[in-house]
Amino acid sequence: MWTNFRKIDSLLGGKVSIYLDFIRGIAAILVLMEHLSPMIFAFANEGPIIKMLYIFNLLGGVSVRIFFILSGLFISRSILKAIDTRSWSWGSYLINRFCRLYVVLVPALILTFILDWLGSILWGTPYGNTKDGLLTFVGNLFFLQEIFVEPFGTNHPLWSLSCEFWYYILFPLLLLMVKRGAKKSTRIILLGLSSLIFIMIGIRIGFYFFIWLMGTLILFLPIITPLKNRLVLVTSFLIFCLASLIRPLVLTGKILEDKGNIMPYVDIFIGLAFVLFTYVLLNFHSSDRNTSFEQSKTLFARISRLLANFAFSLYLIHQPILNFVQGWAKTKGFSGLKPSILSFTIEGILVLTMLGIAWLFSMVTEARTQKLRGYIIKNIKRKSATSLQKGGVRIG
Repeated sequence: MWTNFRKIDSLLGGKVSIYLDFIRGIAAILVLMEHLSPMIFAFANEGPIIKMLYIFNLLGGVSVRIFFILSGLFISRSILKAIDTRSWSWGSYLINRFCRLYVVLVPALILTFILDWLGSILWGTPYGNTKDGLLTFVGNLFFLQEIFVEPFGTNHPLWSLSCEFWYYILFPLLLLMVKRGAKKSTRIILLGLSSLIFIMIGIRIGFYFFIWLMGTLILFLPIITPLKNRLVLVTSFLIFCLASLIRPLVLTGKILEDKGNIMPYVDIFIGLAFVLFTYVLLNFHSSDRNTSFEQSKTLFARISRLLANFAFSLYLIHQPILNFVQGWAKTKGFSGLKPSILSFTIEGILVLTMLGIAWLFSMVTEARTQKLRGYIIKNIKRKSATSLQKGGVRIG
């Protein structure tokens, strides 16, 4: 099992990472499009082409499931790698996770508050679910949305962030619990903590942890030579596309009317299809152990890295901005565009504008993640050294 992990770990550092970065970036754009679409279009009885474009605008839900799997893949990879190399520590892990989340979340929450507040004053836009004000803000800051509080203001996409955070905590707890050599007392404590978290997050968020773990599964699958085949790769991609289309078709009542009961199975199908595609992609590029300098400098690679670098920022800030602009548009009498090639072109321009805003936002937030980590670690080391010196221990 560890042999398989080391092979997959090596491949994830190669050319495949470029494709997965691209997928993450496109997934963030699809979430944006799903939330933008109902704000600008007034759909009625449209032709088949327009209906297909409408379905394409409903792939945001699929994208969130992809985020979960990619998160499960890369976060569990980092944890397992640290354990494999005997470099694991809760301190380093939590610093990395909190820096990654808070460097974007805190500014995004402040931006949400400002835009919702201005919107309510300027054009009476609903302030969102901030009935509890500071309590809701703090609850979101500690990843308790959809558990004890609502997502803050109009920033509804924040619901998935609480899922991510508690999965970050659950996975190492469960992994260390089953680790060889762990003391019985340690296992009992870790089991207790994990059980309490599961009880707290509830069935819905607990279910998505199962989707998240599908990403972990990829790390232990063997490399199989027959899968290094272009036809197999294309087939797996088509299966994933089919699975992705089923979700919006179910949501719109085109197929399987009982969407409440069937949707978890649809999500599992999407998850398995994406795992299959990712696994085949890894096998297809099993000879590309490292991303060469030439590959990393291609236009596709640069676009992929760029999209991935601000995908998190785009996800966290787009909704309050869209809501603010919609409030302004309604004061000008805007009630929706009739779907057409022209109106979809306008949507494309708005998407590109939002991408530019998110990129600028990421330059002062997401791009500073490493600097924030270094600053915190440096201060912790300095304080530790000072404490040891005060305690009479000579350093160096």
